Amino acid sequence: MDSSSLCLLFLTLCSADAFLNYDVDRCVFNSSDLKDIEYIYSKYYNREEIVRFSSSLGKYVGYTEFGVKNAEAWNKDPSELSGRKAQKETYCKQHIDIWYNNMLSKS
Repeated sequence: MDSSSLCLLFLTLCSADAFLNYDVDRCVFNSSDLKDIEYIYSKYYNREEIVRFSSSLGKYVGYTEFGVKNAEAWNKDPSELSGRKAQKETYCKQHIDIWYNNMLSKS
């Protein structure tokens, strides 16, 4: 996606005893057309991204030892992958249609 793309960002935060764990769901888009949308789901632990799912790749990629192990397990689970892939349409498309049609298309 080019630098003119827009992004919707949603955070889920959890912390206990100074450890911070959070998930980020992002929708990167430059139009409301489904083919122009990329859904990205990331898991972070103590400000370090450990694993990411990208609808462009269609699979998880691990960035730490723990993340690589989780990515391998989740990539072998067809229901996990199909659920994440469906988020592009069910999560992103719904929100982008609202934002794009109500705000971004009016200049």
